[in-house]
Amino acid sequence: MEPYKPKYKWRETWPGEGHQDFAAWDGDLQFGRISYDSVTLKKGQWRWALTHIPWVKRRDFVHNGWAPDAREASRLVEELYDRVKATHGR
Repeated sequence: MEPYKPKYKWRETWPGEGHQDFAAWDGDLQFGRISYDSVTLKKGQWRWALTHIPWVKRRDFVHNGWAPDAREASRLVEELYDRVKATHGR
């Protein structure tokens, strides 16, 4: 199976500093983030999260979690973002 190919723009959160931390962008809206965990009990996994989206008023859904690699984490963020957009008519 081929690795997931992200459909949105991903940028380093702190370019050039060597962190494994990336933010997802849809145009000028940052909607998600993934980062590699190198210190907690989840060490070796990637944390993913849907970040603040101005037109989402309630977060009554799971909006963060863990994935085994960066591609899977980005897939989870993007798919959740697409579902949220569809729910809000965007």
